[in-house]
Amino acid sequence: MADPKHIQRTRLADWSQVWRGRHPFNPASEMQIIPLAAPTGMKQLGVNLIRIPPGKESYIPHAHSLSEEFVFILEGAGEMVLDGVAHPVGPGDFVGFPIDGVVHSLRSKGPGDLLYVTGGRSDPVDIADMPTIGKTTVFRGGKIELFGEAGVERLTLAEWMARTQIED
Repeated sequence: MADPKHIQRTRLADWSQVWRGRHPFNPASEMQIIPLAAPTGMKQLGVNLIRIPPGKESYIPHAHSLSEEFVFILEGAGEMVLDGVAHPVGPGDFVGFPIDGVVHSLRSKGPGDLLYVTGGRSDPVDIADMPTIGKTTVFRGGKIELFGEAGVERLTLAEWMARTQIED
């Protein structure tokens, strides 16, 4: 009997077949991502299983203005960078990001991959400040607007995703 959609068996995942990419504005970023919540039909909460190779990072340093977020480390060694200060993290560590403006990012320190679960609310609008590139990003209805000193850059979700590709 096949599992119902409510059960995601990640231990059976073939990591060579999952999405691999990077944050479009962080060249040090490299991740493999398995969506957990969306395949079950969940709409209000986004949850993903993410693998980062040693020496790579997750997303660009950012702080959300509307949606809380969390990270729970399953395997490996990493550094959670909070407002520019690195803090070691490892298996069993939970990091929560309330709406308090703390800029955060995650690095894999090796020797093996860093494996973690991350999640947050799936709001129709999300705003993220990305101070390292001087932009504020608004995600709304499959469109992305990046506000900075040079003006506004508007991208579709497809254009954003095209920038996440890693050239081998």
